Amino acid sequence: MKTAHVIKAFFIATITALTLRLFVVEDYRITSDSMTPNLLKGDLVLVSKSAFNLRLPFSSFELVRTGKPAREDIVAFSVPGSGNETYIKRIVGVGGDRIEIKKGEVWLNGEIVKPTYSLNVTDAEVPDYGPIDIPEAHFFALGDNRPDSIDSRVWGPIPYSCLKGRVSLVWLSINHQGQIRSERWLSSIQ
Repeated sequence: MKTAHVIKAFFIATITALTLRLFVVEDYRITSDSMTPNLLKGDLVLVSKSAFNLRLPFSSFELVRTGKPAREDIVAFSVPGSGNETYIKRIVGVGGDRIEIKKGEVWLNGEIVKPTYSLNVTDAEVPDYGPIDIPEAHFFALGDNRPDSIDSRVWGPIPYSCLKGRVSLVWLSINHQGQIRSERWLSSIQ
C-alpha cells in the first residue's frame, strides 16, 4: 500500500514538472559574452515560455497568444534555418520600427537610443548597419556587448514565431573555474 502512494506521488511530480517545462518555464545556460555586462557566460537563466504565447509542445503551432514582445525585453529565440539552437538577446526594435547603427550608436526611428544596459562602444568596434525597416510580426535583437555578438545584424529581423520566451531571472551562475557566483543567484534581469 505504501509503495502505491510513493509511485503515485512520483507520477504526479513527474507530470507536473514536465507540464511546467513544456508550457511555463525553461532554463538556458549563457554560453558567450554577447550579453555582458547583464548576463555573464555561465549564468543559468529562467525563460518564461508563457510570456508571449502557449504553443503545442515540440511545434511552432500557437495555441494562445498571451502578449507581444517589447523593446528592451531580453528574449530567448531560435533563428530560421539554424536548427534548434537558442539565442538570448535584447529586442531593440519591433514591427514598424526603423533601425540603424551609425558610429557605434543605435538609432531607432530617427532618434539615438541611449541604453543604460549595453557596454560603451565606439564606431571602430561596431560597424555601421542599416537603415532597415522591421516588418510587422518581427523583432530586431542585439547583444548588449555589441562588438562580441552575433545577432540581427547578421540574421536580419526575426519572426515572432521564433520566440521561445522572455528571460526573467538568473537562477544560478557558475564562473569559468566552476565556482558559483553567489552574488548573481536569483538576480532579476535588467
